[in-house]
Amino acid sequence: MDITTFISQTIVYTTVYALVSLGIVIGGRTGIFNISGEGIMLAAASSGFIISYLTENWFFGYLAGALVGCIIGFILVFIHENFKVNQFIIGISLVLLGSAFSDLLYKMVIGARLFVPMAPPTPEVNIPLLSKIPIISGFLNQDVIVFFMYVMTLLAWWFYYKTKIGLETRAIGENPKATDVVGVKVIRRRYLATITGSALIGVAGAYLTLGITGAYSPDISAGRGFMAVGIAIFASWKPQRAIIGAFLFAAIEVISFKLQIISHNIPFQFFLMLPFISVLIVMVLLKKQVEFPASLGKPYSRE
Repeated sequence: MDITTFISQTIVYTTVYALVSLGIVIGGRTGIFNISGEGIMLAAASSGFIISYLTENWFFGYLAGALVGCIIGFILVFIHENFKVNQFIIGISLVLLGSAFSDLLYKMVIGARLFVPMAPPTPEVNIPLLSKIPIISGFLNQDVIVFFMYVMTLLAWWFYYKTKIGLETRAIGENPKATDVVGVKVIRRRYLATITGSALIGVAGAYLTLGITGAYSPDISAGRGFMAVGIAIFASWKPQRAIIGAFLFAAIEVISFKLQIISHNIPFQFFLMLPFISVLIVMVLLKKQVEFPASLGKPYSRE
């Protein structure tokens, strides 16, 4: 496998990790630690596939995935802010809910088929000249969701570091009370950030079925939602670092796929463990460099 092919395959999985970790970062910047990414991805993968398959339109599939993400994100922040329930308890509950919902919905709507239903393909983007250059073409000969990931990462960086509203939003994650005093609507921003971030996670879930496999299967996310939590932590809640971490762990996943093919004496389950082991190693090595928003995981009350 040449380097261009390797990069091309890595970018596909980078898109999944980057969108999920970016969604977690966006919520985390306001103090909401959204660990329900795995559940959102599964629910969005199922919903997005079904809508895309029934309408024969790839765009509606991603729209459905984003909508599912919005709903789950709203549930998370609503329960947390109104009933002060621990964010991690809500997140784990939503993971279980999303996992069960995805399989149930698929069986109710699609059911058992003699042939595996396939979703309409996600259109590709080909940039003249640049798409023919080795290595660079690995980054650019991709579908529209990959470019969506590029744009959202750049947009998030610009928003948080180049705009007044972005700076205010970052301040909420550090000191919500002080931010509230100067007139920023803390709770409203938490809702918006969590719902927006969850929508991106939903798009990532839909991409698994519409952009990578073309079909739905149980547990299709394969723990990537949990790995994305590690990427967000590794990135210290910075969008520009999240995409770097996403590329790193996506590369490890692609390498593990290749090792499964060429290694006959080692159980394939060992290679499936490699991405998760790599997350643990990185967390241990970089634990002193990791920064957390001061209000992360804490409810906020004006009283």
